[in-house]
Amino acid sequence: MPGNGAKRACGFCGTELPEVIGPGRRRSYCDEGHRRQAQRRREQERTGVGDDRRSLGQEIAAELHRLAGALLESAYRGEELAEQVRRARAVQHEVDCFLAAEVRANRVRGAKWDDVARATNVTAETARAKWSSDRVRRMLDHRALAQRAAPLPAPRAFSSLHHGEGRTKAVRDAEGTATARQRLAAALSQIQRESGFSIRRIADHTMLSPSFISRVLSGERLPSWDLVCHLCGILGQEPRELRLLCEVAHGVTQQPRQTVLEHIASLKAGLRGLHLSAARPTPQQINRRSKGRVPVELVTPVLEGDAVPEWEILGSLVTALGGHAADFKPLWEAIHYSFLMTDDSHVSGLVSDPTVATRQST
Repeated sequence: MPGNGAKRACGFCGTELPEVIGPGRRRSYCDEGHRRQAQRRREQERTGVGDDRRSLGQEIAAELHRLAGALLESAYRGEELAEQVRRARAVQHEVDCFLAAEVRANRVRGAKWDDVARATNVTAETARAKWSSDRVRRMLDHRALAQRAAPLPAPRAFSSLHHGEGRTKAVRDAEGTATARQRLAAALSQIQRESGFSIRRIADHTMLSPSFISRVLSGERLPSWDLVCHLCGILGQEPRELRLLCEVAHGVTQQPRQTVLEHIASLKAGLRGLHLSAARPTPQQINRRSKGRVPVELVTPVLEGDAVPEWEILGSLVTALGGHAADFKPLWEAIHYSFLMTDDSHVSGLVSDPTVATRQST
């Protein structure tokens, strides 16, 4: 029987398609070539190619960075082999998804299979089979479902991670994966409790609503550096100690060029801010949380900026305080790089072997 009278057009070029009489699926494209080009255009729109939106590859890379950081924390915590293998495989799977997304994006931009083969060091036949359109779509669809099934920890998860050594494994895992925003919020909340100021009193001093201040202290809102400084001024806290936490929470990774002493001061401030966010555990508690990797007698000198230990000790200290060692590694490396590059005899006397004494005369 004749069609219903509605005209159909090619989904790619818009050319009117002939009316089909009888049962069966109606054509949507002029030919198979236009169908494939329309599919590529849809994939380009989904990945954000050609505009300022974050591409799927960038999103996967960000998640890969988080998973790699969690793997590093797992190594410093000395978790069981089975748990480290699980984390390593999660990183490996995310790498596979990243490559699939980037190959697809480059194919959409016109890359030939020979180009993909050269970039990935495989044959064109292998590349075509490994990253075929259908296979990549299934892989990324499965990843999207898995991401929705495993949401990140809620913003309030860190607020209960304070006192007590007899915590459950679930709580310790939550502490290990707490975000930089949550650590900053925990530090501000600890300052507020120690000051004795009510949320309403703080709000009166800042001209902000009590509900907004409450969301900042719970981690639901990320404060600007100016607001962090303002809150610290009200509560009698040195804002420098929260600077690294704030920068990491805002995604600021490029540190300005500094002298070795300035780097050491920044490390001290960052560690003290992390110590504050963990509710100021004692050296003995830190030693137990690090499974003995951080000597009791070294905790106070490091937190006071009087010592820069070898990385294995510093990374374990950061992890024991609920932080991400990867956030502090660049600063530690900058200290040692600056030390190696300096010819200042005074600085050379401050920075020495595996435990670096840094007594300052100022």
